[in-house]
Amino acid sequence: MPMNPVTREVLPNGLTVLVAENRSAPVVAINLWVRAGYFDEEDSEVGISHVIEHMFFKGTDERPSPDQIANEIKALGGDLNAGTYYDYTNYHVILPSENFQKGLEIQADALMHPRIDPEELKRELEAVLQEARRKIDSPGAYAVEMMYREAFDAHRIRRWRIGTEEGVRAMTRDDLMRYYRAHYVPERVILAVVGDIDTQVGLDAARVLLGKMPAGAGAPLGSPAEPSQESFRYRRLTGDIKRAQTILGFHAAPALSDDDNALRVLAHVLGGCRSSRLFQAVKERDGLVDAIGSSVESFRDIGIFSVMAEHGPDRTPGIVEAIQAEIELLRREPPTAAEIERARTAIEFRHQQNQSEVLGQSSILAYYEAMGGYQLAEEVVAKLSGVSAEDVLRVARAYLNPANATLLEYLPESATVPRRETPALAEILKATAPARPIAEPAPVRAPAAASRPPDPARVATEESVGAVRRLRFDSGPLLLHEERRDLPLVTFCIAFRGGRTSEGREESGITRLLQAVMTKGSPTRDARRVATEVESLGTAIERMIDEDYFGFSMTMLSRCARRGVEILMDLVRRPALRQEEIEKERTLLLAAQASIKDQSLPHTFQLFRQAAFGSHPYSLPTYGLEASVQAMRRDNLVRWHRQTIRPASMVISTVGDISEQETLDLWGTSIAEWSTEGHGGKDPGQLVGWGASEVVETRRRLQTAQVIGFPIPGLLSPDRYSLDVVQALTSGLGGRFFEAVRGKRGLAYAVHAFNYNRVSGGAFAIYLGTSPADEAEARKVLFQEIARLRQEGPRRDEVERAVRYLRGQHAVSLQGNGSRAVRYMDAEVRGLGVEAVQSYPAKLAAVGQQDVQDALWRYLDPDHCAMGILRGETTPA
Repeated sequence: MPMNPVTREVLPNGLTVLVAENRSAPVVAINLWVRAGYFDEEDSEVGISHVIEHMFFKGTDERPSPDQIANEIKALGGDLNAGTYYDYTNYHVILPSENFQKGLEIQADALMHPRIDPEELKRELEAVLQEARRKIDSPGAYAVEMMYREAFDAHRIRRWRIGTEEGVRAMTRDDLMRYYRAHYVPERVILAVVGDIDTQVGLDAARVLLGKMPAGAGAPLGSPAEPSQESFRYRRLTGDIKRAQTILGFHAAPALSDDDNALRVLAHVLGGCRSSRLFQAVKERDGLVDAIGSSVESFRDIGIFSVMAEHGPDRTPGIVEAIQAEIELLRREPPTAAEIERARTAIEFRHQQNQSEVLGQSSILAYYEAMGGYQLAEEVVAKLSGVSAEDVLRVARAYLNPANATLLEYLPESATVPRRETPALAEILKATAPARPIAEPAPVRAPAAASRPPDPARVATEESVGAVRRLRFDSGPLLLHEERRDLPLVTFCIAFRGGRTSEGREESGITRLLQAVMTKGSPTRDARRVATEVESLGTAIERMIDEDYFGFSMTMLSRCARRGVEILMDLVRRPALRQEEIEKERTLLLAAQASIKDQSLPHTFQLFRQAAFGSHPYSLPTYGLEASVQAMRRDNLVRWHRQTIRPASMVISTVGDISEQETLDLWGTSIAEWSTEGHGGKDPGQLVGWGASEVVETRRRLQTAQVIGFPIPGLLSPDRYSLDVVQALTSGLGGRFFEAVRGKRGLAYAVHAFNYNRVSGGAFAIYLGTSPADEAEARKVLFQEIARLRQEGPRRDEVERAVRYLRGQHAVSLQGNGSRAVRYMDAEVRGLGVEAVQSYPAKLAAVGQQDVQDALWRYLDPDHCAMGILRGETTPA
């Protein structure tokens, strides 16, 4: 199915407008795409594109206040964001379509009349530097850029793209305006509008609002050319991290070339999915890594093919050889017909999935228009689908030469792995023999023929809740169904009440381990067969786990629905729980416990939960406790499966291109004759409010992360709506906390407030990412703003703006089949019912200023505050 029809118009000043109608949801995306990014910066101005992105929404002559644009967009129910990449910068707003005209007016004002106040710039530069430090503290992102630095000599991709602290801090308003005038010219700007509006309305608005932007020629684009890499390169780095990163990179073809298309299929076959060669050989068979994958980054003039692995540092010496052995096999023999077919199905699925939301579709249109024409999006899909096994063999031989590779290892400081010399390592890789092929799995063994097929489960009750049908089978499972025919896609979610909430310390992590092993096979399917069968449908089985429930989801082409349900329910009802798979997944779960400690927000939130929730299961680590995971045996998993995977506690949510009758047939057959035995998990009880407490961990990092939270009631409390309004008026651009801590003082890069809502209770939490030196001051300013809000109360216009924002974002969140299916399932399994999703806008509309004031007084009490702090050292070694 092609994309929605697109209308293209070039305004007299050279600005390109693309409009596509998409009536699947009452929202619209307004995407301004500027063909200027890191590649277009001189060495003296590295990072300036990113700084301009930060200042874009910080005021105009008509809207001089730094938070005014953000507040106006929020008042329209919209959300704004921006991003800078190597060859573009984009600014997008997504909002209810009824507010399209006003949203574009604000975007146009920001584009045409940037104020760039010098004092505001100084504060924002500190936020940019905080962002750079956060990236250095993120092992994977840091390692990738360090590999680029090693792999390239002349091309601008080799630079640390955010810029140096000295260079960024020296930037002035004049510098920004000079770059802006040189690159932000109409001929380099693309406006992509996708959503629930008439094409003519979009074109007329663009002509009026952007047609007056003065035309002009832009400065030269692009980077100095990169010479061919003629030798193997190797670099090792160390840092305060728990897990190691290995990245092998190769220079590759530029975007949109035939070789680029073949390289993308090669990346899928080599390491793009669970059935790929690297995943099956290096991870599953050899157990050398926790995670592994391959990918291609391509631009107008260059490309980079990368293989990236995360692993224990003790495994380092053998990993690159194992990777190279799989590469060498693909340089000797083409992929199989089954591998090529799986790649083609995945391409078709991704193409359809990319059209499910208006922002994604607008970004695709703008990207390809910048590359030569929006029509290229369809052409690329067609070319990718036509890539042959011989094409893959050809590009593997041409580009994946070990003599021209770059290897980057990023290890924990405590690692004792000997460093190998570059020439010796180059010779080892050059001499690496091809891996032994992994055969395609044997066909599924047909079960013994039954005397007669089982009768499908019968529906005992049924009702309509808006467009959603709620049907309960007589054996217990609840089925939710919504038919949507706009795309040939369908999402299935199944969930079971309990899970992590039912775990005590002795079982901590068992639900997650059980889920992982369940997807590794049934009596008639081994792990390899599961991976190939699922990916032959172009999809994957996603595991969902929460404090209150756990389950699985699949989104796939609707023609694959029957096969998808059959595979999923075979694994859910009859998991083999093979011992070898238990040991593999236990090792990965233990590795995840270490890996999360390298991730600032997840680990800090884990520290916060320890401080806040005491002995309640909500306090237990996301990936379980090491001792409990080590002690788990197959008998424990069998018992836990019998106890928690029960029809009586099962909720099924199906949304997409499938009829109600077909859905009933699929699920009725899949749950036929399913025993209802099992007693479910234990009730952990309600949370109790806590006093002041904190958990602090110190690491050698460039940033300090803090999560500060206050106890709130469970999801069934009517106060949840007032607390959502509190979150909306305090967080994000224009929010009270954001402006107090970052906007006015530049004390943090990240300032986010969020409601951690669960059935038994939860927390209103604030995340701060600061420099270590600013930790205490940022926290002080935050508490001062909390005290001011509690004392003075929010203004009426703030509350109204927050309500409009939440209602608008609710509409945005319900665009795709996947998000709708998950929202319906989530509400039903937590006991709220589908009605809670549909009535949410009306409930918000009923929240008044006094309700928000009461919630602030009742819940944001400094005497009942818990903190988790991941403290960076002020002066790193």
